[in-house]
Amino acid sequence: MTNKLELGKAIQELRSEIETLEDSDVETRNNLAQLADLMDAQLIGEPLSEDPSTAESVMALVETYEAKYPRVTAMANDLMTRLAAMGI
Repeated sequence: MTNKLELGKAIQELRSEIETLEDSDVETRNNLAQLADLMDAQLIGEPLSEDPSTAESVMALVETYEAKYPRVTAMANDLMTRLAAMGI
């Protein structure tokens, strides 16, 4: 339970970081927020999709913004690793 609470807090921190991006447009913030939404859905146990390309889509989204927003993508990578370690 504690791990899920910690991950929930980390996802909220990611959302806060996304909202504070100064040089981003609405579409960028929406795309990054979608990433946080996907992680949140995984955490609460909602099935994302039967489609194996979902994970690829998440990784592509992270890679798209990696150079411009390294802090956000580092946070997202950490969260994905932690979710995977929990078997989520």
